[in-house]
Amino acid sequence: MNFLQDPYVRSAYMNLKNNYVSTSTNFCILKLAIPDDNLKAEYVKRVGDHNKKILSNLYVDSGFDVYVPEEQEFTSTIDTKFIDMQIKTEMLYCNVERDFVTSTAFLMYPRSSISKTPLMLANHVGVIDAGYRGSIIGAFRCLTPPNVVDDEEPIYVVEKDTRLVQLCHPTLCPIFVLLVDEPALTTTERGTGGFGSTGK
Repeated sequence: MNFLQDPYVRSAYMNLKNNYVSTSTNFCILKLAIPDDNLKAEYVKRVGDHNKKILSNLYVDSGFDVYVPEEQEFTSTIDTKFIDMQIKTEMLYCNVERDFVTSTAFLMYPRSSISKTPLMLANHVGVIDAGYRGSIIGAFRCLTPPNVVDDEEPIYVVEKDTRLVQLCHPTLCPIFVLLVDEPALTTTERGTGGFGSTGK
């Protein structure tokens, strides 16, 4: 299926193809749906700033940063804690030479700044399949907590709006972000099935 048949996608694709100055030939379009209106409002400026860099910079960043939507407390070491980023996505890979746009899998990497924290992604790299339409969720572990005086207190706290992870295409090409309503995401057989839903 060539997603250029979608007028909304085609408009974004043609704008990028004709105007962006990056050294990368191909690029991706990330359809970003945020059910919570307050969180969506917070992402408007973030997406605008990100897209402005995509259009104007010769050497653009490969990832789109994701923000932790609520304060998170880690209360034990090693045990995995799942953080729901409260965003839903669909990524489209744009082959400029062929004028062909298709749905694609993508990756969730830790940002380099996570090295300044005691956290790590439990699965190191998250693979988001092309057909997944559920919330983006990060699985984290707290490895080297500070000394804990009171066992009832959290050993590490992640503040709201902290950027722990980024979304990247496997080719690390630039990503242009479109804020959309959830119905604009393509319906798939996989749907919202998340961790381990396709097997043990």
